[in-house]
Amino acid sequence: MTASIPRRTLAAALAIAVLGPLVLTSASHGAAETGTFPIQGTATNPIDLGDTCLGPGAIGTITTTEAGTGRFTENGPPAFGFHDHATVTSTFRVDLADGRYILGVLVAYFDENATHEAQFTDTQVTRGDGTLYAPGGQPLGPTMVHATVHLNWMDTNGNHRPDPDEVAASVDDLRVTCP
Repeated sequence: MTASIPRRTLAAALAIAVLGPLVLTSASHGAAETGTFPIQGTATNPIDLGDTCLGPGAIGTITTTEAGTGRFTENGPPAFGFHDHATVTSTFRVDLADGRYILGVLVAYFDENATHEAQFTDTQVTRGDGTLYAPGGQPLGPTMVHATVHLNWMDTNGNHRPDPDEVAASVDDLRVTCP
């Protein structure tokens, strides 16, 4: 004797077998993806510490070696967006124009957010401790740096490239303490 399957049950089973994977695919299509990313690198840049305890117009060159790990969350499509944040530790050397130099460590925390409407925001808080040295290498005393930086970009012309009139950056609360 063979068992018979009612026609509606067979149709429902076929629908689940065929449409089930499509439903799961579309559900995961817009799901968030998370992960980590490494941060490593070296950089050398000019630096202007402004009118601080290092003297008026303290300018020089900063060299950093950084390392850290960040986390991201990305969603989309249909709408794309992402959020990431990280902690980065950098060893640094600042060579000032007058021959003095600073050796130290910076720790930066950043938080970035981008939307499908081509808007990007970034906030970074950096704190660093170091030692200021005379041109001959004698330690002059401890230094501390604290800064909060904000960056905003709105792609108003839709070309997906940051143009000068679309980017706003500010450094808030820059403090440098010296011996």
